[in-house]
Amino acid sequence: MLITRDPLEVVVEMVTAVSLAPERLEDRVNAIVDILSPDLGSHLGLLIRADLTDLDIQVLGRHMSAGARSHLRHQIRHQLKDPLLEPVVRGDLTPTTAARAFGEQAWRESTTRAAVMVSFGIDQIATLPVHGGSNVVVFMLGRVGQDFTEDDLALLRAVQPVVTGLGTLLRLPRHAQQLLVADTAMEHALTEREVQVLELLAQGYKATVIARKAGCSTRTVHRHLGHIYDKLGVGDRLSAVNRAHVLGVLDLDPVDMS
Repeated sequence: MLITRDPLEVVVEMVTAVSLAPERLEDRVNAIVDILSPDLGSHLGLLIRADLTDLDIQVLGRHMSAGARSHLRHQIRHQLKDPLLEPVVRGDLTPTTAARAFGEQAWRESTTRAAVMVSFGIDQIATLPVHGGSNVVVFMLGRVGQDFTEDDLALLRAVQPVVTGLGTLLRLPRHAQQLLVADTAMEHALTEREVQVLELLAQGYKATVIARKAGCSTRTVHRHLGHIYDKLGVGDRLSAVNRAHVLGVLDLDPVDMS
């Protein structure tokens, strides 16, 4: 894909959009992704932050359920030593693509490519690193089909200094880290399986149906529900769904289960 706009125009639009975005970190991340995605033909844009000291991984970006976030965090823990992210950990902030980092053949055969195809329907990834070392911050943009071109990478290199200049928003100073951890603490408290059960519950399914869809017994579903109620501090299904919705653990609208 050829760059259709002057990179300076993209930079000006990005700075303006971020300055006008709400103060919530995820809104500012989405503002950057929304500007880059059309020029790159990207269908997915995320910000990954990995604090290697505390082994804390955060994923920011719209259109992701709590279950998908949890799965991706788990997956990234195993990818910090792969050819795409390991250079960022070493401090190499050069924008690149998965196909270039792995090698085209190795990327086609990699479990990482298979995982993102299943989870997000993409098979190509480009990175825009913001910070490396023990506090990795990197944008990941994905699309399906051909690998990102040299012109695409040229655009990422052109905007990288500006995105890095927004480091106070993206590297998360200590007070911002604490706010974000507080916002996502309940999501971390629930296991991936509990989030799956909660999402099915939020869609109005009864325990027998949840058991069938989750591939477990009804008794196991009730055990998961008991753990969910305890962790959310509620005593019934409707309260659990509403509480999870308020906390941002679920991005589904609560349903009427009365």
